[in-house]
Amino acid sequence: MEVDSIDSSSVKVTKVTKMTKVKEGKPKAPEENPWKKRPLHVPDYAQAALEHLCKVDPALAPLIAKYPYTIYSDHDTNYFRVLSRTIIGQQVHWKAARSIIFKFVSHYVPGITLDSLDSGDKRFPTPKQVLSTPMDQLRSCGLSERKASYIQDLALHFSEGKITFASDKAELQALKDEELAAQLLCVRGIGPWTVDMFMMDTLERLDILPTLDLGIRKGMEKHFRKDYKNGVWGTMIESLEEGKTKKGGGKGKGSAKKGEMSCSDMERMAEIWRPYRSIASWYMWRNADDTDTISAPI
Repeated sequence: MEVDSIDSSSVKVTKVTKMTKVKEGKPKAPEENPWKKRPLHVPDYAQAALEHLCKVDPALAPLIAKYPYTIYSDHDTNYFRVLSRTIIGQQVHWKAARSIIFKFVSHYVPGITLDSLDSGDKRFPTPKQVLSTPMDQLRSCGLSERKASYIQDLALHFSEGKITFASDKAELQALKDEELAAQLLCVRGIGPWTVDMFMMDTLERLDILPTLDLGIRKGMEKHFRKDYKNGVWGTMIESLEEGKTKKGGGKGKGSAKKGEMSCSDMERMAEIWRPYRSIASWYMWRNADDTDTISAPI
């Protein structure tokens, strides 16, 4: 059988490629957390505080010039509400926290809407109402069993008057930070970070340094980078007291792992910011990243 051979070199193959025009849509803008739309204002103490910070730490001046200092002007005085919302918002995305808070409040306040909550509706169950709510009903609001138990423990502390500053403004003002923290840290689900955020944001205390906040730590590491040498943050300062050489001052020797600040490093380096460490911390959030802000629903 004779087979004709084909010279492949004489055959021209044309490849046709169909071009498909891809429509490029506009990138979706990230949804804005409605809790961050709360009204802002410049507090009366801001000018004196910022002048002091620029004097003791001139390296803060560019940040202060870039970001005008403003705080929320609608501080909530229902501390049970504030702390309950904070517990609900722990370790979850703000969208999930918002949904759970709405379900939780609507269980006690029929007719309340998500939009009204976003707009600052302050209606909220009382501690006694929460204590009388069975666990399965709290779970039906989207709360985990652990968080439901935290909310009930918080309600118990308020109901029994263990949190004494809740209804006494004079006592609240008289309590030192350590005394106030001691009352709150007895509540399950409330740790040092939550206490710091509560005192700094809700109570507007001016000399709080949240050493457990990652954003503030990163901001401080960036801000004080020039003071990091040979694994140590800061320098040794010697002062003469009663004829003895003593290590002390605003900066001192610290132990740093891979250039990270420890809590004690942060406390020592921030000593120069007193009595306005809260305000300096506000700037450290912005120094760490333009998007770093307090995200807890407080």
